[in-house]
Amino acid sequence: MNAAFAALKKCRDICSMYGGETNRDDKESLYNMFRDEALNLAFFLARSDGQMSEPEIMTINVIFQILVDEDILKKNFGDNIIGEGSVLRHVPKSLQIIAHGEKDANMGGKCYLVSAREIVDTFELIGNLVINCDCMRLQYPVMLLKHFTNLCNQFIGHIEENDELIDGETQYKDKTAAVPIKAGPVRAPGGAEKNPGLMTLREQVELENETLFSRESNEAKKDVREILAEVDSLIGLRSVKKEVHDMVNLMMVQKLREQRGLKATEISWHMVFTGNPGTGKTTIAREIAQAYCSLGILKRGHLVETDRSGLVAGYMGQTAQKVHDVVESALDGVLFIDEAYTLVSEREGDYGQEAIDTLLKLMEDNRDRLVVVVAGYPELMERFISSNPGLKSRFNKYVYFEDYSDEELTEIFLRRCREQDYTVNEQLRPYIMNRISQLRYYEGENFGNARSVRNYFEQVISNQANRLVYEINEENESASSVLMEITAEDL
Repeated sequence: MNAAFAALKKCRDICSMYGGETNRDDKESLYNMFRDEALNLAFFLARSDGQMSEPEIMTINVIFQILVDEDILKKNFGDNIIGEGSVLRHVPKSLQIIAHGEKDANMGGKCYLVSAREIVDTFELIGNLVINCDCMRLQYPVMLLKHFTNLCNQFIGHIEENDELIDGETQYKDKTAAVPIKAGPVRAPGGAEKNPGLMTLREQVELENETLFSRESNEAKKDVREILAEVDSLIGLRSVKKEVHDMVNLMMVQKLREQRGLKATEISWHMVFTGNPGTGKTTIAREIAQAYCSLGILKRGHLVETDRSGLVAGYMGQTAQKVHDVVESALDGVLFIDEAYTLVSEREGDYGQEAIDTLLKLMEDNRDRLVVVVAGYPELMERFISSNPGLKSRFNKYVYFEDYSDEELTEIFLRRCREQDYTVNEQLRPYIMNRISQLRYYEGENFGNARSVRNYFEQVISNQANRLVYEINEENESASSVLMEITAEDL
């Protein structure tokens, strides 16, 4: 319960940060909205087996610090768990507001929506507490909770990838804010027509999941030539690009052999990415995931990122479930585990080994539906793979990411400027390269390559803002060009 209280406190702080988006005077309005939606989810899961037990009612009361019974909850949230208001049908409004607000705060650019993910994690934590409270972790409510979190995470993924800031207003392209379970006859992916009125809720959830994932895969699917062109357009990474081309060529030939009725060699597609931070490992993993999808190796080709905190729990019995949940969300796509070497620990009471053992079993059970990419520092990853025979047998493909040169990092900086509508005089290029060289020297082992350059870029535009605030006014006719220009002073 302490974890739930801490999570709710963090969510209150997040809601306070983005509460202005609700256009209400009450500073608590967004948190109250989130809290009601979390309570609705808890009630929904408790009722999913047809009745609420005393432990479930008590757990809900303790988590939310309220005193209610089943009748009161039913009066507030309704009795039809598959009706129009069902939590299975819609992304929570509070999550939408926070995700959009966080996106706007990052100037509409791509960002990892940390606050929005905290909200989803809290929904999931509360759901698991309700499911587990009577020591009967039934698969049905577990499946429903997973459906809900998948819906939320897909929404966040679309906001991260697809939104753009146009003329100062965010244009949201997301289409998954409401995922209806169709009221009329629907056609299952296999072709048979089904009437939801004759289907159980379990069947409707499974059908909607399959339909949603199929639609998402078709919308996101790219031609493999387009994917390779994107890889080739990246700055630097010469040896990595060759590895990607070699991999795609191998996949294409194997698919052709299958089509001709020839034996296709069984190949492990799991990989080890080694290199320092900020060298493009996540970017390449995402491109490879799409390539796998384009060539039919994976159905969806999405990328799920995680690390030790997403796989290892602090208490016995929880780690295996966390690994199961993460793997399930990555099925038919790529699971990217950053700093995977942290799973190996000699500390007593550490559950990293349990995470590794569970992961290896799930990789074997889902070998046709899951590709795992583990990443980290070269020496530490070598030690990690050597620590377990199971790891060594499954991960035999290594891709090394070299550090970017100062010249390449300078080009990354200038490209970022262009993408964000800033202009830099070409004569300043040597000065920028010198500044990046200094960053590399002073940060030493902590230098983050492209990540450090991104931080430098953010500092530069902050410097520019501090300079312009004293130089520009609303009547300045050349405001647009002035707002775009980066000067030596800013650098």
